[in-house]
Amino acid sequence: MLAPIVLMVNAALRPITEILAYPPKLIPQQVTGEHFANVVFDGENQRHFRNSTVLAFSSLLVSVGLGYLAAYAFSRFRLRGGRVMLLGILGILMIPRILLIIPYFRLAAAFGVRDTIPGLVMVNAAFTMPIAIWLLKGYIDSIPVELEEAAMIDGCSRLQAVWRVLVPISVPGIVGIGTFVFIAAWNEYILAIILTDTPDTQPLTIALAKFFGYVARDWNSIMALSTVASLPLALIFIVFQRYVVQGMTSGAVK
Repeated sequence: MLAPIVLMVNAALRPITEILAYPPKLIPQQVTGEHFANVVFDGENQRHFRNSTVLAFSSLLVSVGLGYLAAYAFSRFRLRGGRVMLLGILGILMIPRILLIIPYFRLAAAFGVRDTIPGLVMVNAAFTMPIAIWLLKGYIDSIPVELEEAAMIDGCSRLQAVWRVLVPISVPGIVGIGTFVFIAAWNEYILAIILTDTPDTQPLTIALAKFFGYVARDWNSIMALSTVASLPLALIFIVFQRYVVQGMTSGAVK
C-alpha cells in the first residue's frame, strides 16, 4: 500500500535521469528540492490550489448542511412517498458521471455558471449530497427522539432542539461524512475539465493533467505536485480517521 507513495516522493526528489535509469534504483543518488519549489511557488499552481480548497470546503458545507436537514426530515417525519424519495436519491449514486457530462454542460451554459467555482460546487454537491443524506439518516436514526422532545418541552423550537441537542451528538457522523465529501470534491477531475476553461476556476487536478504533453511528460513536476496535492488529504484522514469509521458505520446495527 505504501509502495506508490514511496515511489511518488522518491521521483519528486531525484533528477529525471535517475527516474528513467535502467535498472531502476530505489535509493536516489542525488536529492533535490528544486521540483517542489517550482510547483509550490508557481503562481498558476497556487491559483489551482486555492480553487481546489474553495471547491472542497464549499461542497462540504452545501452537502453536509443541506444533507443533514434532509436526513433529519427523513428520519423524524413520516413523509408521503418518503421511501420512494430515498430510493430515488440512492439511484443518483448509480448514475456514472460520464453520462451526465452533456446535460451538465448545457445546464451550466444556460444558467451562466460555466467556468465558475459555484457551478462546480453545485455539480459536486449533486453527487455527494445523496450519500451524505443516507449516512446521516442512519446516524440520526440511532439517536433517541426523546432528547429533542425534552428540549422542546423546555421551550426550544424544533430547529433550536436540532442545533443545540442533535447536532452536538452528531458531530462524529458529521465529521466522518464531511471528510468523505471533502476528499471526493478535492479529487474531482472529469466534470472540472468539462465545465472549466481558465486557470482562475480550474482545480488542482487540472494542473496535474497539464504536465502530460503530446511528446514528453515532466515526471518530476507531476510527482512533486501529486505529493503536495496529497498532503491535505493525508493530514485530514489521519486527524479524523476515528470519526470517518464511526460516521460510516453508525446506524448499521441496531
